[in-house]
Amino acid sequence: MTKSNFKKVTSLLLAAVLCVTTFAGMGTAALAAETGEKAEVYMVDYPRDGDANYYATWGHDSLTYANGWSSGTASYMNLKAINSYSGNIAYCIEPGVSLSNGQSMTGHDEDYFNNLSSNGVLSGDEIRLFIGRILEYGYTGTISTSWRSQNESDANCMAEAYATQILIWETIVGERDESFNHKTYSGYNQVSEVVSKDHPLYDKIFSYYNSIVASVQKHTIVPSFCARSTSGADVINLEWNGSEYVATLTDTNAVLSNYTFSASISGVSFSISGNTLTISMKTAPTSAFTITATKTNAVRRGVVVWTEGQHDPSSSVQDVISYAQEVSDPVKGYVKAEVSAGSCEIIKTSEDGNVEGITFTITGDGVSQTVTTDSSGKITVDNLMPGIYTVTEQTYDEYEPQQSQRVTVVAGQTARVSFTNELRRGDLQVIKSSEDGYNEGVTFHLYGTSLSGIAVDEYAITDSSGIATFEGVLGSCIRKSSNSFSPSAPAKLR
Repeated sequence: MTKSNFKKVTSLLLAAVLCVTTFAGMGTAALAAETGEKAEVYMVDYPRDGDANYYATWGHDSLTYANGWSSGTASYMNLKAINSYSGNIAYCIEPGVSLSNGQSMTGHDEDYFNNLSSNGVLSGDEIRLFIGRILEYGYTGTISTSWRSQNESDANCMAEAYATQILIWETIVGERDESFNHKTYSGYNQVSEVVSKDHPLYDKIFSYYNSIVASVQKHTIVPSFCARSTSGADVINLEWNGSEYVATLTDTNAVLSNYTFSASISGVSFSISGNTLTISMKTAPTSAFTITATKTNAVRRGVVVWTEGQHDPSSSVQDVISYAQEVSDPVKGYVKAEVSAGSCEIIKTSEDGNVEGITFTITGDGVSQTVTTDSSGKITVDNLMPGIYTVTEQTYDEYEPQQSQRVTVVAGQTARVSFTNELRRGDLQVIKSSEDGYNEGVTFHLYGTSLSGIAVDEYAITDSSGIATFEGVLGSCIRKSSNSFSPSAPAKLR
């Protein structure tokens, strides 16, 4: 059997190497295929008769990839088209699954990917997005049975198409992460091993490969402070600057001008200056919220899926995709923000030195908490959301009543409020009367214990009206006897 005839036979058997699909007679594939639309897939092996590198190494050994995917031994590089051998190119999304030449396939729009399971790195939806981006920067022309590797333009087409296919396979099997960085699996072959180092187009293929990778990564670069998913987003803290809560973030990726920003809550403002984003808000949020960075004017290729309805390594018919018109591709990045809780320290001093065990209540912003001072006369109330709170001291008979105080709690800071107790005082008058009218100059002794526990021991002398005045006497319950106060009757403070 000649190599030419052998190629014709093996082209029917080695469909797992590479698959490409398209619409015959159309310059570009439709934006989306109607579900149920039919197309036939045709395969072309390279090299063709007359290729100067006909006897070079174009194929590869059997390869086993991660997540159950594989490729059988191949002697040729295989491309595919829809409805003719020279139709628009499309690509295999099931490496290692067989496909017959002229296979009839059913079309689906790209929402088909929403039904695909995660490959452990990307979800089905993320796979769809990356394939569309690969197609945006990869090969989207027609294929031809007349391509020969000695012709520069033909070699470029073949190399770019194969580089595009490799990257689609890497995305499918899990070798590309959410930033389109390459991921290697221990104990498995890499998809790129489908190209032998002896392949006549090796350098060209990987030149296109590296170029497409760089373009897709640039396409999906988000500001350096953002993550590609909400679950991986860092939480930044907004700080009070005296008038509002502010955070300033610097983008070391220098892509800030390509993005607009929005928040999951209202009242958040954004401003961009060079590579610096300033986030501000007047009112503190009650919890962490999400900020979304959306790339403006981003587009990718739409994707049309041709399938028998099953997508996994055990499928009976290989699924393929073709490219469609450009569609909006809102690349997004995420960062979370919060206003840290603050604290309020209550500081108690007292004329009598009694500062331990004094009770206060703090209310505001949904908080109503009762606290008691320690031996130093202090108590700190933590985990208060920024806002205005009212602190009230419990009333004690021995002290002058304290006015409640309002205190502003700021994120990440400790607000302080002080209370000083003054002992209750009053004046006591003793009115002297006698039968002989001798009332002036009589001395009275006031003694006992005040409500605060301080001893009272004072003297006063009646004036010409017979009145003896004790001024500034501590609040107490004092009793009297003749010309002195004793435990027999209560005295009155005025």
